Amino acid sequence: MIRFKTFPSDSTGIPHILEHLALCGSKNFPVRDPFFKMIKRSLNTFMNAWTGSDFTAYPFSTCNEKDFNNLLQVYMDATFFPNLKKTDFNQEGYRYEFEEAGNPESPLTIKGVVYNEMKGAMSNADTLFLHRLNHHMFEKATYHHNSGGDPKDIPLLKYETLKKFHEDNYHPSNSYIVTYGDLDFSQHLEFINTNIYSKFDKKNLNPVVENEPRLSTPKYKTEYFMPELISDTESQGKLGISYLCNEIHKDSYETF
Repeated sequence: MIRFKTFPSDSTGIPHILEHLALCGSKNFPVRDPFFKMIKRSLNTFMNAWTGSDFTAYPFSTCNEKDFNNLLQVYMDATFFPNLKKTDFNQEGYRYEFEEAGNPESPLTIKGVVYNEMKGAMSNADTLFLHRLNHHMFEKATYHHNSGGDPKDIPLLKYETLKKFHEDNYHPSNSYIVTYGDLDFSQHLEFINTNIYSKFDKKNLNPVVENEPRLSTPKYKTEYFMPELISDTESQGKLGISYLCNEIHKDSYETF
């Protein structure tokens, strides 16, 4: 697995869209979709990519050594040297289309893989509730924003901003690389050093999430959601209570 710290400063879904674009072809694998091509050709037992609230991870696993080395090459190249084409941004992120194909007089509509994915996610009352809860609990920290992207904010993202986000965050100095199993770890290090680390200069990158300012009084917020059952709109409701716990970076045993 390779993982990067990615702290969004808005809800345009920039880390989520970048995760999709990174897997749309890279310097040494300039095909349209190497990720899905490897799913069909590989002996992998797991391949995926995740966008968290403060990280982006690219994990894979396989029981075959040759397959492991193949996937290692694809994943390293995809994350550090992606093509990030504008056409892929339009497909994976968002684009405007006429509602009636070929009819410029028809209204414009927004399409896009991540845009549609997040429309589905944000139509789920539980998911939307969690994001709204974080939005109110964290006024300054990165968790105030929706890292996956809020459909109303996704169309505000600029292609150039996404490329800059990759340049700033997808760097060896901002990454964690984890391998495990019975393969020779020194060979992994040699490959990563030769193909990745040697091509970058070290940077002083260590972004941290600062503690949220403490509340002195309780905070009460009310939000309204699409009811799960239209016929039962009067009796539906959700209640969330959040508590301040320990600082997670000080004592991992206490946190666990």
